[in-house]
Amino acid sequence: MLRPSGDQPLLLPAVALACLGVLQPGIDPVFLTLLSSAHGLSPDRHGWIVSASQCGMALGALVTWQYGRRLSGPIFPTAALVALLAALATAWTGDFALLLGLRCLFGLATGVLYTQAMSNAAAHRPHGAYGAVFLCQLGVATAVALLLPTIADTAGAAIALATLAIAPLCALAICVRYPQAVSRREPATPARASGGPGHSDTRAWAAAGATLLFICATMMVWSFAGALAIDAGISEATIGQAVAVGSLAGAATAFFVMRERPAVPPALTGPLSGLSLICPILATRDGDPILFIVSIILLNIGSTAIIVRSSGLASAAGRDGLFRRFVACTHPLGMTLGPVAGSLASLAFGAGGLLYAAVTAILSACLLLAFADLAPGGLRWRRTSYESLDEYLTNVQP
Repeated sequence: MLRPSGDQPLLLPAVALACLGVLQPGIDPVFLTLLSSAHGLSPDRHGWIVSASQCGMALGALVTWQYGRRLSGPIFPTAALVALLAALATAWTGDFALLLGLRCLFGLATGVLYTQAMSNAAAHRPHGAYGAVFLCQLGVATAVALLLPTIADTAGAAIALATLAIAPLCALAICVRYPQAVSRREPATPARASGGPGHSDTRAWAAAGATLLFICATMMVWSFAGALAIDAGISEATIGQAVAVGSLAGAATAFFVMRERPAVPPALTGPLSGLSLICPILATRDGDPILFIVSIILLNIGSTAIIVRSSGLASAAGRDGLFRRFVACTHPLGMTLGPVAGSLASLAFGAGGLLYAAVTAILSACLLLAFADLAPGGLRWRRTSYESLDEYLTNVQP
């Protein structure tokens, strides 16, 4: 059995850029509140704003997945500039249709940046890269969520919204100063070096599919957790406390799962994490606020652990940058498809529809992950980090 060296340094500019690219979902609750304060936007339109951002991000991720190697260097600074302008325009535009367009454009730009940067970051230390991005994103999102209300109280909601343009501005600076974070150069794959087929095998695709399904299940539950809690008589203050404490638990989990060799077999991590994902649905049935807080903590721990682990496994088994971009692409796709699937399931099957849909997604993900992990020559036995590119090309097997 090959053991990972774990000494390959992370590509920190790519990690930072990926963190900035996926920051928006982590601050949406505060962002939407400020949007309503600044422009009088009705809360019943918040879902449309979030959907526009997530659909744009998913589209940007899909385009980068397929055409990442063809995108020229200036594309990525341009994407950061587009995100910057869209963020600034959002602060001063109250027209609903225009806001939808701006948020879709913002999502498209960040989807391009996140997918390419995450693929580059995961090239040699996939678990460490995904863990670092989750850790940074949770930390930055928490800090932003704490600072924005203070800025809004002092200078107004519009100014607070405008300060969010600092994120794409930093992304632009990274693209210009550290072009390797989004470089489209890709080394020859092991398959090309050995003359084999230039495609990732079914176990890698199974791990990527598991990642997509786990993210869908997470977003199904996360999107409805607040509404379920309110229906159960749990106060908004308790919900806010649960989200804050859960974010800290997720950040701590991201730190501990950054190691390249799993401490717990992925085939076991899947079911354990899956159980934690459905906890908020079960906890809100009794209306116990303490139980709800605990369930949100478990949700954050389980989702962070399994998404980092399955993303890392898939990226480590990928044969080239195209596949790594697909793994990164599953994140915005899952964030878009999960809430839609949860809504459709609730409409079709009533109160129990959300639980049925989440359990179905989790069971399917666990089966895919078990196949990827336990099949002969499975991913758990592969080396996931290398001292050099030559060692990478030599040791990754078809």
